[in-house]
Amino acid sequence: MGPLTGIKVVDFTLAHAGTMTSMLLADYGAEVIKIEKLKTGELARGWAPFDADGNSGYFAYLNRGKKDVCIDGRSPEGKEAILKLIAEADVVTENFKYGSMERMGLGYDELKKVNPKLIYASLNGFGQTGPRKNVIGLDLHLQSMAGVIDSTGYPDKAPTRVGAALSDQIVGVYMAIAILIATIHAEKTGEGQKIDIGILDAVFSMIEGSVATYSLTGTAPSRNGNSYPAISPYDTFAAKDGRISIGVCTDRQWTAFCDCLGISEYATDERYKTNELRGANYELGLRDFLESKTKEFGRYELEAKLMEAKIPCSVVCTVPEAMANPQTAARDMLIKVMDPAMGEIIMPGIPIKMTNAPGGVAQGAPTLGQDTEHYLKAVGYSDADIADMLAKNIIQLG
Repeated sequence: MGPLTGIKVVDFTLAHAGTMTSMLLADYGAEVIKIEKLKTGELARGWAPFDADGNSGYFAYLNRGKKDVCIDGRSPEGKEAILKLIAEADVVTENFKYGSMERMGLGYDELKKVNPKLIYASLNGFGQTGPRKNVIGLDLHLQSMAGVIDSTGYPDKAPTRVGAALSDQIVGVYMAIAILIATIHAEKTGEGQKIDIGILDAVFSMIEGSVATYSLTGTAPSRNGNSYPAISPYDTFAAKDGRISIGVCTDRQWTAFCDCLGISEYATDERYKTNELRGANYELGLRDFLESKTKEFGRYELEAKLMEAKIPCSVVCTVPEAMANPQTAARDMLIKVMDPAMGEIIMPGIPIKMTNAPGGVAQGAPTLGQDTEHYLKAVGYSDADIADMLAKNIIQLG
């Protein structure tokens, strides 16, 4: 039993961002009832990687632990069934294009008549207000608009996006937090409410001190590659057999770092004695000199040496290397889940660790329509009703 056991979510999300939210809720025990369209289901069922039978590993990860109702909400009978499910729910989640739920008669103003305490969480690229609210938002151009891409990469090369789908991941977390806050509010006041999450807002909130920097100095952040303006050296360096990231945050660490590389005389060199001086001279020869020294070591050899000296560092891992890292195993960040379509599948574990309310994955992602019959019966439909809806192609059973 998870800490969110007893919370029922009717989930209209699809693709990545919204399904990340409902996955997090399911990980902690919420009963997430995923609503999918007939035959094809939602977008992510068609996203690689696939197993030999064409089942999506992408979908399996983001939809673990959920239930599945496959129903045509455009039909009067299908919409009626959905409203009956929502009447007994605590939360509705959706990440359709602006206005889509309203056009289906499933907007917040309609649903709160059915369920006044309902928490209704909407997520899209630009939120429910503003000049771009009708525009579809994708990770690439949302990172662009937020200023992330312009500040990512090397100064002499084109700007680049952050490799992972940063926008979709972080906004999924933000909406899950918003739902939990709204749930606490509802418990205290008896009031439901609408949550409006824009992905651009979430990404813009992640540009750290850039807004303050520009506001105070009139200077926009520049691209610095893997270095960081306030700390030096803070970068990735070549080793004999790959790359290693190193962050020297204090003058003590600088002395220890120089000792590790066999260049102790540089610890007291007047050009590099302080972090400010190292930063000022970093691109004027210090970086290239340091890399000429790191190249004398194997990356794991140098990592061990620096760790012993208490200098923050890590080899630059490939995904398989990150998966094989003992720290990843020690934190249970790779789990095996039995998926009904794919069998046993390895996926990322649960990053939030709590002593008294741990999360867990009770089951894999649902097959299309696997729980349709169960939930229709739960809201009063008979076998005959279900057979009639099936014959009319209103529902699909798993």
